[in-house]
Amino acid sequence: MDCPKCGRYLGEGMLPARCPHCGANLANPTDAIRGSKATASRRNVEGLTGIGKGNTSGRRRHYLQVLLAVVLVGAFGALFWFALRGFGASDAPIVPDVVGWRVERATEELVGAGYGVVVEVTYDETQMDGIVLGQEPAGGVEAKAGTQVRVTVATSKVMPTVVGLTQEEAESALREVGIPFSVHEEISDRDEGIVIEASVQPGVALGASDGVELTVARKPRVPQLVGLAESDAIARIEAQQLVAESVLVADPDAPQATVVAQDPAEGEALSPGSKVTIKVATTEEGLLESAANAVLQAVYDIDPANDAVGSALKPLLSSDNPYADAEPHEIWWNVVKRGGRFDEQPDELQSLPRSLEKSELKIDPENRTVTATITVDWDWTGLPGASAAGSEDTRTVTMKFDDEGKLLSLTDDQTDVPFFTTSS
Repeated sequence: MDCPKCGRYLGEGMLPARCPHCGANLANPTDAIRGSKATASRRNVEGLTGIGKGNTSGRRRHYLQVLLAVVLVGAFGALFWFALRGFGASDAPIVPDVVGWRVERATEELVGAGYGVVVEVTYDETQMDGIVLGQEPAGGVEAKAGTQVRVTVATSKVMPTVVGLTQEEAESALREVGIPFSVHEEISDRDEGIVIEASVQPGVALGASDGVELTVARKPRVPQLVGLAESDAIARIEAQQLVAESVLVADPDAPQATVVAQDPAEGEALSPGSKVTIKVATTEEGLLESAANAVLQAVYDIDPANDAVGSALKPLLSSDNPYADAEPHEIWWNVVKRGGRFDEQPDELQSLPRSLEKSELKIDPENRTVTATITVDWDWTGLPGASAAGSEDTRTVTMKFDDEGKLLSLTDDQTDVPFFTTSS
């Protein structure tokens, strides 16, 4: 059949919708010729249009177009999935990777990212001190802000054994491995200058900035005491783990209750528990009053068992007393018993426990004598056949002292036994 517009031959059978040569609309009955030539064969149409089986190259292009469409749809779907996932994604930040960094910079980076840092030091002599060898959680992973990141840091510093060394030996050992240190002195009965404690145990690896504190033994030193108030001086002595002993001395020119002399001298090294004697200024009356009270306590406020009276009196005796260097029993017998009518008392009354209830002193500074009126409570519970648990009596005791307030003599007419009446 020919095209009714351009006259070109179009073949037989079913015709295409339009002429492939001029584009005339062949579907219009007015423009087309009916009959046996009005229908072009499908094969001819396919050949003319390039779509059907008559053109295989067109078919390949069609497949490529389909494949491209599938790829585009897949890509769009993937983008859509990632978009949806992004809307519900975690807000957790990413842990910085700090392996190989110096610990100071690594710590700053992790803290700046919102994480805590726990440093663990490990000995590694092949690495520089302070280099991060590992971390947990690892770098690049998500972790909530505030998570503790544990970093392992290299060190070539290991604590040596220093306890028992001298301070000089310990310091040398620490410098050798580059460990900074400080020294703290502590009063001890160990040899002075010996390291008695270290803040880090031997064998422990230390970080680049880690240090150690050494505790070094020292002997107590006698502090400067002269001119201090007695209470302040005692406090300083006891702070050095020493024992204070106060001795009153009559010194009208010095402020009362202040230290006018000390023994040992300032700066002397002693063992813990050693005695330091201070002499404290007082008046003549004050000296005699204190000395008299001390003697009365030693004789009348005591359980005299095991020569306790003689032991208590011994340090109170004047060097001019003939029994100053005697044994306690001899002091008790000669200073106390011979000061009264002891021969007239039964033996069982010679050693009764007693307590001093009251005392009134009359001081004579010129003659250095003190007369005391005292009330004594006697304990009879250990006396066989006693009719009462105890008794109380009042007596007069006369004491004489030297110029240092030490006892020269004691007189008690009844001696250290209670007043009593015996039947014939």
